[in-house]
Amino acid sequence: MKFARIIVLAIAVVAGLLAFRMVMLSGGEPAPQIVQAPAKTAKVEVLIAEVDIPLGGKLTKDNFSWSDWPEDALPRGAVTKKSDPFADEEFMGRIAKAPIFAGEPIRPERLINTDKGFMAAILPKGKRAIAVSVEAETTAGGFILPGDKVDLILTRRLDDAAFSETILENKRVLAIDATTAGEQDQKNLSPKKTATLELTLAESEIVAQAQQTGTIALALRSAQDSADDAEEDNSRRNDVNYVKYGITSKAMTP
Repeated sequence: MKFARIIVLAIAVVAGLLAFRMVMLSGGEPAPQIVQAPAKTAKVEVLIAEVDIPLGGKLTKDNFSWSDWPEDALPRGAVTKKSDPFADEEFMGRIAKAPIFAGEPIRPERLINTDKGFMAAILPKGKRAIAVSVEAETTAGGFILPGDKVDLILTRRLDDAAFSETILENKRVLAIDATTAGEQDQKNLSPKKTATLELTLAESEIVAQAQQTGTIALALRSAQDSADDAEEDNSRRNDVNYVKYGITSKAMTP
């Protein structure tokens, strides 16, 4: 057993000496490792907004600039200097039909190039803008803002009685007086103001007639209940509030 251990030890020593000699012959330095530099990401110049541009804001030369953007992360529809080198000049004077935030690439489809008024420019095809005279007490306490969705309630008086009914539902408020959603600065609807609503032609006729026959109140809808495809509230079942001598009751309309 001792002789076997001596043989193993001798072999280990010889292997160590051979390894040491090989290292010395190679200069005593470890083999160099080749490190590849990371590939450079290609960049393109993109037209971006320098400041927040609100809905209805008219673009000036201070609103946008060219900025380097990673080519592999280029948003769809972004304007590059390579594809349109004079875009910064072409877009001057155009109107934003949706808010654009600082640092966001500017897309042509979010701009309007028109000599029409702003309200006519942002109205969808087939829609009309009609003004409705309202007061704070008939507009959710004055907290209805441009961009909100509302229901229109018509109240008519006959002698000592008053009848109320919802004539339109889920309609968008475009402006309050001359204040649009891009200019509101959190202004609410103060007394004796005008709300401009987005309606179809037939709905515009309903509102025009209603204003001649009674008082219109705007009922604010919740954010969850304000989708464009929101269903009408059938729980009303066409009930009409009937007020006479200060007593409220309900009657079914045909």
